[in-house]
Amino acid sequence: MVLDRDKLGELYGKVGMGNQTMLGIMGRNRDISVGEIFVIYSQRDGTERVFFFRVLGLENYLRHVDDIGGVAGTLMVEGDAYLSGIERNMLLSVNGKMLGYAQQTNGKWTFMSPRRLPDHLASVYRPMPGISDEQIRTMLATQTDGHIYIGDLQVGEDTLDVPVLIPSEFLPMHVGIFGSTGSGKSNLMMVLIKSIIDSNMGLTGVSDDKRLTLSAFCIDPHDEFAKGVDKYGIQSIVETMDDKTRKEVVGDFYYLTTHKKATPREVKRYAREIRVQWNEIQPRDLYSIMEFTPQMSSFIDTQYSQHREDWIENILDMTDDPAGTPSGTLNAVKRRLGLLERSPIFEKRCSSILDDIFHAMESGRILVVNTSLMSDMEQFLLTTIVTRTLSDMRRALKSSGTLGDFERQGYMRLPSQFFSRVKTQAKSFYGIGGITDDLPVRDPRNLPVILVTVEEAPSILNPELMRGQSVFKDISRQGRKFNIGLLVVSQQVSVLDNVILSQMNTEINLRLGNEREIRACIENASVNISGFENEFRVMSRGECIVTASYRELPLSVRIPLFDSVFEKDMNDYKGKKTGSTKKHEL
Repeated sequence: MVLDRDKLGELYGKVGMGNQTMLGIMGRNRDISVGEIFVIYSQRDGTERVFFFRVLGLENYLRHVDDIGGVAGTLMVEGDAYLSGIERNMLLSVNGKMLGYAQQTNGKWTFMSPRRLPDHLASVYRPMPGISDEQIRTMLATQTDGHIYIGDLQVGEDTLDVPVLIPSEFLPMHVGIFGSTGSGKSNLMMVLIKSIIDSNMGLTGVSDDKRLTLSAFCIDPHDEFAKGVDKYGIQSIVETMDDKTRKEVVGDFYYLTTHKKATPREVKRYAREIRVQWNEIQPRDLYSIMEFTPQMSSFIDTQYSQHREDWIENILDMTDDPAGTPSGTLNAVKRRLGLLERSPIFEKRCSSILDDIFHAMESGRILVVNTSLMSDMEQFLLTTIVTRTLSDMRRALKSSGTLGDFERQGYMRLPSQFFSRVKTQAKSFYGIGGITDDLPVRDPRNLPVILVTVEEAPSILNPELMRGQSVFKDISRQGRKFNIGLLVVSQQVSVLDNVILSQMNTEINLRLGNEREIRACIENASVNISGFENEFRVMSRGECIVTASYRELPLSVRIPLFDSVFEKDMNDYKGKKTGSTKKHEL
């Protein structure tokens, strides 16, 4: 099938010198910006290909002129009459990076890494909104299709109608969102939450879709997600839904907060209060968020071995160092456990929220967690306990052949009081055909994908804490076995532990604060984005570069405002049509 070149966009120029990595293009004197994407049509040896090229640098060029300074001086003396004679010699020299090429095989477009070169003097086209959208969308389908919408493909200062999405099956391979203050992280999180809700809506009532439902435990450090930054928020989606859709997709609640009484009235109906019992906390939860000396860790482990779930209460009741314990160890441990005594969300006896969180995550739900009234340590400990609890439940499942095995594993791995409360419910999620002990269990990879947000990541994902018994280190390495992924949100890349960074397979890179963070972001990217330094420097709010290990092409994306995408899709929540799928859920 011969490609319609008119649909590639505006004819801009010709390929000059270069290789399969970097190219030079000579084009017309047009208003080009760094970051624009050009497409190059080539038909070498009868094979039709479209190469994609990214602009990294620009230089004015005058044909047949060696001394442009002399031309400028003459222009100052002779004025515009002189200029009219040289305007046709004005060109723009564009240098940049070859991103790869699209090629048709058996009528289907595939995208490949830059192993080849386009023809000599091949024609270069500038994609244009309204003209090139469908053609570019088709050629880049393998690089942009998925289920979780991020934004639209950006070409310079414009966007094409080419939605960029993350395939849901890659979420357990971890996602990083990196950007400085004011770069648009909160708006991006709201767009992602909406897209997860949309994906789950598309699965309700559909039996032949092989996709899994998605769950997300979303930390909201500024209490922005529910009510929104401007006009709309996640609460707007919930209120717009009809009762049936709301029950299927959102459930009875979606909002967790430390103080329900302080919650706005309309949100309060869908809110739960965050409370966790001391007996649901394990030593490794604390090891994951703060440093302990070997003596303190040994003391805690001994107390946990002797007293199990009462270990915290027992330590706090002690008055002297036990025999054989170095002097001062007890007081040092008590100082760290003082967080639990002072906190309103960690209590000796309470109605725990962990049961509700477990049910929500195994049911394909979204939870927005307002941590604006928590200290950093409270937030980190809550995230750690939730992550470890969900992980241990699925580890117990993975280690079992029947529901009877699962029950034994569950009591070994989890706090007994918690597991006793959720055991029957867990069996209904994990069993095949019922809840009796002799029935086989499901594979964790066929359960809902769970995404856990780690906010202010450098505080708990740094190399010092990663050397110890970190829950997050374990999840980063093995989470995909259990369909549990981390969504790491950070203003910095350079201070994160290499174990975490090496396991991260999707990076959404917004505007970064300084040269060190730009370099760290480029070095950490899953695909080669060397040479993109200038683009990072000129990024605006809501613009990002998306890289992923399962794709060959780094994608410039503009993230739309949450209000805009909600207004566009608002009517879809009022009465869901069975099996309907929005355009960006391909």
